[in-house]
Amino acid sequence: MLRFPAAFPAPPRRRTVCMIAASVLVAGLAGCASTVESVDGETKTSAMTEAPFLGSWTSELDGARLVVEPTGIFSVDVPAKGDKPARSAVGRWMMEETSEDKKAVVFANLAGSGSCAEIPGTYRFELVRDTLRFELVRDECPGRQEHMAWPWTRKGS
Repeated sequence: MLRFPAAFPAPPRRRTVCMIAASVLVAGLAGCASTVESVDGETKTSAMTEAPFLGSWTSELDGARLVVEPTGIFSVDVPAKGDKPARSAVGRWMMEETSEDKKAVVFANLAGSGSCAEIPGTYRFELVRDTLRFELVRDECPGRQEHMAWPWTRKGS
């Protein structure tokens, strides 16, 4: 099972404790950029800060915006279209070696953030100039599969 660094509980009520919790959160997120735990539970050093797809991307499918941060956090904002309301999701991402010895990226929405929470989706990627394409490796989230099947164009942040 894919294991991301543990999520933090709701912030405490007292100001001093809140400051300590915020410090721990920042330190924890900074740690995500250098080390991650792989699917088999082994801790590996990651090149997350050098991933070629960091930044802001717009989907050719529907104008959705994907922002990938070097901290291991991503967000997706899908605009309203017709009778479908706008929706958003936040999650974690990490690099993974596939069986073909190629790099892939794993996306998983955080609990309570959009559909398919905590369901990992793995994709190989190709970046040509300012166009990013994902190739499905495995994913049980139909909405993410649909979006990842379309090209994404790099946008200024």
